[in-house]
Order: sequence, then structure tokens, then C-alpha cells
Amino acid sequence: MGVNIDIDYLADHPEFILTLAQWHHQEWAYLRPGDTLEARIARLRAEIGHRQIPTTVIAFKEQCLLGSAMLIQHDMDTRMDLSPWLASVFVSPDYRRQGIGAALIERIIQEARALDIYRLYLYTPSAEQFYLQRGWSAVERTRYRNTDVVIMSYKI
Repeated sequence: MGVNIDIDYLADHPEFILTLAQWHHQEWAYLRPGDTLEARIARLRAEIGHRQIPTTVIAFKEQCLLGSAMLIQHDMDTRMDLSPWLASVFVSPDYRRQGIGAALIERIIQEARALDIYRLYLYTPSAEQFYLQRGWSAVERTRYRNTDVVIMSYKI
């Protein structure tokens, strides 16, 4: 990894909730038409935990937030049969391609393993290659909220 970072629970660093909500809203608001920043902040506050579902982990260096990843029960209301999910993998554009996203994914896999979870799911509109390179498999291609996505899984 290109930078020395810490990865920890968002629950232990609530000062990052607003920034993270802003990043997530900017990146994915198109998947939730009518969503507001306030609603996203409320969801983030509800999705923090410690080694449970839901859990949000963050990457940071000193007091600079770098990225996030989440372990949640469901991420697609059209696929409630699949659970749990890796979600909201995001790295600040200035810090991409330095291994931070991979480190966040690995931390969520460790969290899942500690909870005796043997398979994770995710969906992505644009990062299929990124996940394939990290051992994820494509399960299904579909349209979700007017966007072409691929659902992927990872066997732990």
C-alpha cells in the first residue's frame, strides 16, 4: 500500500460521518432518486457498529478521512434473497490506486469471517474488474434503479 493508514470502525470516529455522507451522496445519489444528504447521514449513523451487521469501517491517516466500506444485511431491495453485502466501498479520489480500497475490502472480509459468514455479495455499476482481481465472481448482470450493474459474490 502506498500510504500508511489506519482502518477502524466509523462508530469510534463519528467526526467523519458528515464528510463520509457527503462523499457517498455525491457518488451514489443517482441510485436513490429523491434521497437527501440528511437521510444519508441518518442511515450512516444507523449503520455503524462493531463486528456486527451493519458495520462501517473507515480508512484514515492522522485526521484525514480516506475511504470507507460497509458490511450490511441488504443492499438491493430487488435481491432480498442475497445477504450479507459489502457496500459503499469508496476511496477519496486523491488517494485511489494506493491499495486503500483493497485494504478496506479485506477488513470487511475479516469482519464477516469473525461473524461466521461464508459468502458476501456486492453490486457495482463500474468496478467489476477491480473486484474480479480480488477474487470476487460475477453472479448476475441486471438493471437496478435504471443502471446496469453486476452482482458479485465472494466465498470466504
